[in-house]
Amino acid sequence: MPTWRIATDIPMTTWIVLNHESKLQLFNDPRCAESAVSYVDNAPQTMHALQNNILALLNKIGVMTVSQWHAMPEERQSQLPSDVLFLLRNRIQERMEREWSKFLETVKTLADGTEQVEFRKLTHHHHFNYRGKETVILGEDRMKHIELVVSNIKALQEAKEEAKENHPIYCVVAAPRQGKSLLLDVLCSSIRCTGTLAVSITYNSATAYTEKDSSLLTCAPRFWARVVYTIANAFGANLGWLSFQNSSFISLLTLDRVLELVKMCLPQYSTKGIVVAADEFSELVKCLRSNSELQDVPLILSSITKPIYTHPCSALIVSGFVVKDPQLLMTASSRPLTMLWLNPAVQSTREQYYPILEELKKRYPEAGTFPFALYEWTKFSPGLLGLWLEKLNATTPIFSIAQLNPPVVITLAMKLGEEPSFFAEYWKECFDLMTENLLGLKCLRKYEQFYSLIHLVPPDNQDLLGFLNPFLVIHESIRVNYSVAERNVFQKLESAFTTVPWDAHAKGDALEMLVVSALQLRQIHTHSSSFSFSEVLSALCGVLHYHSHLSSLTISTMGVKFRSTLATGVESFPCHDSSCVNKGEAKPTRNTFCYDKERKEARRIAAIGAIKSHGIIHPTSVMNKGCDIILVLNFEDKSKGCALIIFEAKYFSSTTVLDESTPSTKARMVLEGLLKNPNPLEGCNVSHVCFTLCVTNGANVTYDVASLDQCIKDLKDQGISVSLHSVSTKEQWMSLLSPTLYFALPDIDEHTNFTKPINNSQRIQ
Repeated sequence: MPTWRIATDIPMTTWIVLNHESKLQLFNDPRCAESAVSYVDNAPQTMHALQNNILALLNKIGVMTVSQWHAMPEERQSQLPSDVLFLLRNRIQERMEREWSKFLETVKTLADGTEQVEFRKLTHHHHFNYRGKETVILGEDRMKHIELVVSNIKALQEAKEEAKENHPIYCVVAAPRQGKSLLLDVLCSSIRCTGTLAVSITYNSATAYTEKDSSLLTCAPRFWARVVYTIANAFGANLGWLSFQNSSFISLLTLDRVLELVKMCLPQYSTKGIVVAADEFSELVKCLRSNSELQDVPLILSSITKPIYTHPCSALIVSGFVVKDPQLLMTASSRPLTMLWLNPAVQSTREQYYPILEELKKRYPEAGTFPFALYEWTKFSPGLLGLWLEKLNATTPIFSIAQLNPPVVITLAMKLGEEPSFFAEYWKECFDLMTENLLGLKCLRKYEQFYSLIHLVPPDNQDLLGFLNPFLVIHESIRVNYSVAERNVFQKLESAFTTVPWDAHAKGDALEMLVVSALQLRQIHTHSSSFSFSEVLSALCGVLHYHSHLSSLTISTMGVKFRSTLATGVESFPCHDSSCVNKGEAKPTRNTFCYDKERKEARRIAAIGAIKSHGIIHPTSVMNKGCDIILVLNFEDKSKGCALIIFEAKYFSSTTVLDESTPSTKARMVLEGLLKNPNPLEGCNVSHVCFTLCVTNGANVTYDVASLDQCIKDLKDQGISVSLHSVSTKEQWMSLLSPTLYFALPDIDEHTNFTKPINNSQRIQ
C-alpha cells in the first residue's frame, strides 16, 4: 500500500490528461509526490480499468476501430465526456504518428535499395520505335497540351512571385476512350524531367471512389493517401489499396506530409511543391454533388486545392467528362481553369495515328482477314484503337465490332436498360436542331447519367458540340435497346462496311449507306415534325450554288414533312438509256439491254410508284449515274405536291482531284433524265428538284449553270424549280449525317488498302 495521500480525489480520466507539474500539486506531502505520480502512472490494473471504461463508452456509440472513430462526425464524438474525449484523441494521435513514422522508415528502406523508380501507369502503353527511341502515339493536339503545362511548371520553378493567372488548375476533358489516362501518364513523366515531382492518381479502377471520399474530414486525406500509395509502390512496396486505405495514419495525411516523404525518399526532386494528376476526378465531383449539400461541395474541394496552391511549384491536373465538374474546382479555389480538350481524330488529324493502324495490320498477315469495319468505326477514337491493340497483345483474336467490348459499352447498355427512351430522344434532338449544326444537349440535361458518355467538341465561337461515340451506336450490345426500325437501319449500315476488298468502290457503297441511314433516322424520329423547306436544304444540302424560283411559289418558306418509309427494289431513277444493272450482277453488253423497252417501262413505273409512296429511294443500279439517293419531302400545302432532293455521294481519296466539269455533268444527267419521254415524273406532282453533289475530300465544287440552262428552262415550263448544292466540308457532312455518323465516314486516305508504306517520321509526333 502506498504511504502517500492525495489531497483531492479526481477521476482517472482527468488524471491522464494532466501534465506532470499539475499531478505533483495534487499531493499533500511534496516529498512523496514524485513517487506517488510514478506509482499511479504505472499502475497496470488501474490503467486497464480505465481503458476498459473508455472502450465501453465507445462501444455504446458504435465505435470498434480507429477508422470508425475518425469517420464519426465531430458532433457525435462530442457526446463522450470531455476528459475521455481529450484522452482518446491524444492517444489515437500518438498511435497514428507512430504508425506514420514506421511507414516512412519502411519506404525509406525500400527507396535506398531501389536503383530506378517506376511509377505505376494509369493505362496500357504500346511503344512504337521512332528514330531508334521507344515512344507512344498521342497526336499533335495532345502533345501541345503537354508542352503548355510543362512550360508553365518550369516557369513556376523560376518565378520569384507566383501569379494566379500563371498557376491555373488544368482540366483534361474528353469522353471515354479518347486517351485521357495516357496523356496524364506522359505529362507526369515530362514534368518529372524538369525536377518537380509529378504523381498520377485515379478515382477509378483499384483506387475507385467510395463514400469514404465524400466528407469534409476525409476527402483531402484520402486524396493525399492515393499520392502516398503511388509513391510507395514506385519503390516496389506492392501495397494493396483496400488494406492501405484503412491504415491508421490516413487521416493525418496532408501535402506537407507528402513532401516529407518526398524529401526523405526522392531527394532528386524539389520540395517546393508537387504536381498531382488526378484521373477520373469527375467521379469524385459527381459523387460529391450526389451525396453532399451543393453549397458544401466547393468547401470540400477547397480542402484539396487550397494547400496545393499555397506551394509555389505545386499544381493540380484533373481529368473528366464534362465542363461543370472542373468549374466547381474553380469556384472552390478562385483559380483560373485551363481546359485541355481531347478532340476525336478527324480526317485532317487522323494520319497522326496511322502508326497504330500499321501495327494492327501486322497482326493480320493473311490477305483479306483485316477487319475494316472495326477500323472504320474505331478510327476516330485513339483509345479504342489502343484497346484493340492491347487485346491483340493478349493473343485475343478480334475480327468484329461485337468482340471489342470496352467498359463504356457495358455502362451504356446498363443505363439504357434504366432509360430505354434515351436513344429516341437523342436522335430526335440531333435532327430537330437541323439548322444549328449542333446538338443542344437538352436530352443530356434530362438524362444526366448519359452525360459522361458524350463527346464534347468546342467549335470556334460556337456552343459545345455534343455527340455519341459512333462505335457505341453500332455495337451489337447496344442495338438490342433500339426500336425494330432503328435496329434494321444499323444492321444494314454495319453490313455495308464488311465488303472485301475494302477499296474505293466498297467505300463508296458504305458512304451511300451512311447517307441513307442518316436520312432514315431522320424519317423515324422527325416524320411528325414540320420544317421550312429552307431549313431542310440548309441542314442536308450544304452550300447553295443556284436556285431557280418560280414566280408562283415561295418554296423556301413553305413547310415540309419527312415521309416514314424506304423504297426497296427500285432499280433506277431517273430512267436512263444506259444499263440498269443491280449491284452484284455482271455488267451486260450493249446488245442485251440498250433497247429493252419493256424493262425500261417497268423501271419507270416502279420509280413513279416509289416517288408517290416512299420517303427515301436508294436505286440498286450501278449505272444510275448522278443519282445515288432520293429524298422525297411532302409540302404541307398539298397543292404543291412534293420536292425531290437527289444526292450523288462520291468517295474521293485525299489525292483525288475533282474535275471542274464533274458537278455540272452529274447534274445534267439527272435533269435530262427527268425530261425524258415518257415522263418519269408522271402524276407525281413534283414542285422542286434539288441536286446535291457530296464529295469526301473537301474539294471546292462549282457548277457551270450556263450549261444547264436548257434543262432548267424545260423543267420550269413543267412547273418544277431547280436548285444546285454541294456537301464537301466537315461541317456540311456533319450536318447531313449527324456528328455521330460523320465520324464513321470511310477514311479518305488509302492506307487501309495496304498499298502504300507509311513514313513514320512524318506521322509520329
